Amino acid sequence: MQYRPHRYNTQFPLTLLTPAGEQSARVVDINNDGARLEGPKALRRGDKVQLNVLSHRVEAVVQWAFGGRAGISFRPKLSDDHVDTLRFRRDGRSGYRRGSVGFVEMR
Repeated sequence: MQYRPHRYNTQFPLTLLTPAGEQSARVVDINNDGARLEGPKALRRGDKVQLNVLSHRVEAVVQWAFGGRAGISFRPKLSDDHVDTLRFRRDGRSGYRRGSVGFVEMR
């Protein structure tokens, strides 16, 4: 079994450019290597997609897709700044409510 780094929970809406066209999606967890999305339709493993994150294009490859959800891996990996932007939604939009994420003891 291969170790996967911790993913951070979030609720970040974005536009996803797929082989089937532009789609709305939401990032539900993320780290520097990849993310889990909700909302995209008609994705297949191996599809190359682009995410628009605050006017920056981020390229990724679909690792799995099922029932309106998908797992993607970033090519190249995301910087810590991009991950923080997607985690905390630092885009200046009002009305965003941060989830009930607190500190968790790691053992």
